Amino acid sequence: MIVRNYNWTNKPFWDIYVSEIDGDQLKDPEVFDRRLNGKLHDGPVSFSNDGNYLAFTKNNPHDKTKDKIVELQIYFSNFQDGDWSDPEPFILNNEKYSVGHPCLTSDGLTMYFVSDMPGGFGGTDIYRITRDAKGLWGKAENLGVNVNSTGDEMFPFFEEKNGKLFFTSNGHYGLGGLDIYECWINEPGFGNAYNVGYPLNTRYDDYAFIGNNELTKGYFSSNREGGSGGDDIYSVGIKAPDEPEVLFTVYSPENIATERMVRETFPLRNYIFFDIGSTDIPDRYILLKKDQVNDFREDRLEQFVTIDLPGRSKRQLIVYYNVLNILGDRMLKNPSSSIKLIGSSELGPNDGSKMSESVKTYLTTIFGIDASRISTEGRYKPKLPSEQPGGILELELLREGDRRVSVESSSPALLMEYLSGPDAPLKPVQFVASQTAPIDSYVAFNATGANKAFSSWSMEISDEKGEVQHYGPYTHDTVSIPGKTILGTRPMGDFKVTMVGKTKLNKTVIQDTTVRMVLWNLPDNEEGLRFSIIYEFNDSDAILIYDKYITEIVLPKIPANASVIIHGYTDVIGEEAYNLNLSLARANDVKQIMEKGLSKAGRSDVSFEVHGFGEDENLSQFNNKYPEERFYNRTVIIDIIPKK
Repeated sequence: MIVRNYNWTNKPFWDIYVSEIDGDQLKDPEVFDRRLNGKLHDGPVSFSNDGNYLAFTKNNPHDKTKDKIVELQIYFSNFQDGDWSDPEPFILNNEKYSVGHPCLTSDGLTMYFVSDMPGGFGGTDIYRITRDAKGLWGKAENLGVNVNSTGDEMFPFFEEKNGKLFFTSNGHYGLGGLDIYECWINEPGFGNAYNVGYPLNTRYDDYAFIGNNELTKGYFSSNREGGSGGDDIYSVGIKAPDEPEVLFTVYSPENIATERMVRETFPLRNYIFFDIGSTDIPDRYILLKKDQVNDFREDRLEQFVTIDLPGRSKRQLIVYYNVLNILGDRMLKNPSSSIKLIGSSELGPNDGSKMSESVKTYLTTIFGIDASRISTEGRYKPKLPSEQPGGILELELLREGDRRVSVESSSPALLMEYLSGPDAPLKPVQFVASQTAPIDSYVAFNATGANKAFSSWSMEISDEKGEVQHYGPYTHDTVSIPGKTILGTRPMGDFKVTMVGKTKLNKTVIQDTTVRMVLWNLPDNEEGLRFSIIYEFNDSDAILIYDKYITEIVLPKIPANASVIIHGYTDVIGEEAYNLNLSLARANDVKQIMEKGLSKAGRSDVSFEVHGFGEDENLSQFNNKYPEERFYNRTVIIDIIPKK
């Protein structure tokens, strides 16, 4: 669990000692309590504020793992009648992995700890757990990607007064070896981790920082040069931090487009998702009667809609929920085509086969497709599962996404251009629709530095009459809101925008600016283009599949001097900060491919704008209720806007 495996050094085992503080030094240490010290390593220790309850780390004396690495466990003790009670084990102690390095909050009801249990981000991760009034511990919460890395995080110390977490890591960018990091805890999430820098951190191992209640003095361990040998304890004085600066600005388009006609090439997911416990096609999918087949057309899908769909993504969901009808119609028109239906169920291959047979029965009965053209298969997991071995977070949502029938085909007539093979996506559907809040109509509110300075910030937007709109709270630096949302029915308006930020020291910061917004009715003949790239869960390789499609299909359709706006999104699974970064990284990947292709074509007339909106449900294209909506939210959208 610790970087150096101390039981291999032939040095004495570690025990728990106590020492009084004398200025900047510690007096002669004494054994804390022989009852708590075991035969192997003991420590670190954490106390509740009243000093009557402690948690500490012990080596598991009964460990018999094949790798001969002794795992760590957490134990608790109460101070009663002048003595410490016999140690009681933590409920999560396990001989298959370690739990250790406890850090209790002052009331003793919440504990931060370290573990290499399955489902983490790397080696050892930091977790948080809370117990109720009866003393029962709840579910452990991984602190997420802002804190945990693919390396090892350990020695958490939570400074409650300012809400700051200190920890040690070899996985974040550092000065060498183990380094000490800090992050602000913004309920319900965590801020970005920052290296505390020199002189605490050096190229040696520096770790296990703790501070006093006022955070004016701290202690940490290091094996740096100049010590007494091995790992030594150091003290450090802490200066009050300077208040971080935040720069608040607003960018509004010169003219805010009210709506735009857009010719969209919409990707068709080759998945049919099934409800847990059922092998029937869910009733949210649009299913035809046999006498409706002759009237079915891809460009007239609305006539068969009998369910109420969300307005924001209604046209797109109409396309997707017709996936079986589109597939049946294409197979009718291409009699040499064939498909394979693979049903994946958490209950096993038999249940998965029943799901795929439900789809096959619909296609053969309603569309009259010869059964020999459709093969079926059942399995536990899809080829590209969302749930990964050892995962512990948001399993219900991930399993909903894995319970599906996948459509595979090697028939070019059914597949996206320039793609082939059984895993190729189905051919997209094209349609023209009115876009009521075009991406270029968004007003950007930038609070540069807010993520580091604020626990949260919000906005008050006042018009000429003093009417106020409230937005927030937010935790990241940039927020985009459709201009039409702010203007409402007004054709134009002058607004005072007030940013109200709460610092992590609970101070209020207020900044004002003004902005003018003007609606613009686009010419009737202006038509934009939209293309989408879709991803699997936590997938970054989809862009490699779409490279040729972007180069050969999308780029030639960009008119001269056009603007291209690329915006990335994710579903709500995972950490918000991670999803925000992921969506921006994906959008930039698309931009690089487009710029490279345009450069090869000798074009430099196209301007680009890139956004990553993450899981922001105010901006995401779909809701997150059903797995298909979450799957479609894993996307990068390319909007091509002609020169005004």
